[in-house]
Amino acid sequence: MKILAYILVMTAAVFGRAYAQLPQSDATPDPEKRARAVALVEQANKCDTKNVACRIAALTKAIEIDPEFAEAFTGRALAYRAEGNDDKALADLDRVVQLDPKAFAAYFNKAQILTKRNDMAGAIESFSKTIEILPESVPSYLGRGTAHLRARHYLNAKADFERAIELDQKSADAYYGRGSVSYLRNELPAAIEDFSKAIELQPSLAIAYLNRSRCLEIGNDHEKAIADLTKFIELRPEDVQGYTDRADIYDKLGEKDKAEADRQKVIELRKR
Repeated sequence: MKILAYILVMTAAVFGRAYAQLPQSDATPDPEKRARAVALVEQANKCDTKNVACRIAALTKAIEIDPEFAEAFTGRALAYRAEGNDDKALADLDRVVQLDPKAFAAYFNKAQILTKRNDMAGAIESFSKTIEILPESVPSYLGRGTAHLRARHYLNAKADFERAIELDQKSADAYYGRGSVSYLRNELPAAIEDFSKAIELQPSLAIAYLNRSRCLEIGNDHEKAIADLTKFIELRPEDVQGYTDRADIYDKLGEKDKAEADRQKVIELRKR
C-alpha cells in the first residue's frame, strides 16, 4: 500500500470560524496604556498584508507600552508565522497563554506550528486545550484528529473526525480525515465511501481524488483509479504525484506510450 499522500490542511476559512468564537480575556489593564497599545494594534492592522515588518514593528511598540496586552502578542505571533519565524511565534504564543489561559487562538496556532514540526504530542496537547475552551470547535477536532493520525493513533483520530462530523455534517475535511484513517487501516470500502463523501461536499478537494484512486487501484479497479488521477491532475497540474501514479497503472495495463508520456511530464515538472 502506498503511503497516504497528504495530511489534512486546515484552511484559513475554517480557522476564521473558530477565531470568531473566541472568549475574551478577563484581564483589567491600565486604561491609558491599553488605549495607546490598542491604537498601535489598529495601526498594525492597517499595514499592507505583505508588509510583515510594519505589523511586527507596531505590535512590538504596543507590547513595550503594555506588556500585559495578550492581543498584541497574538498579533505579533501571527506576523512572525507569516514571516516564517516559528520560534519567535511560539515564544509570543506561550506568553499569551500565561496572560490568558483561555486564549483559544494562541493554543490553536501553537498546535499548528507543533504539527508542522512533527511534535504530535505537543500538538495534541494544544489542540486538546482549544477543545476545553470551545468544546464544539470543529477545527480543533480536525487538527487533533490529524495529529493523532500522523502519530498513528488511529482510533483516537477516527474518534476526533467522527466528532467533527457530528458537529458539522458538511465538513469535507472531516470525511476526508476519517477516510484517511480507514485507508491506513486497510479498510478500503469505508475509505472509498468517506473520500467520495468528501468529494461530493467539496468537488475541488484534490487530495480526496488521489487517495480514492489508491484505494480503487488496490481493488484492481484500474479505470476508475485512472479517472480519479486524471481529475487530480486537472486540479493540480503541477503536482508530479498524479502523473507518477497514473503511469504505474498504465504500465500494469500495458499502455506503455501513455505511461511514458506521464513519466516525461514528471521529468519536465521536476526541472522547473
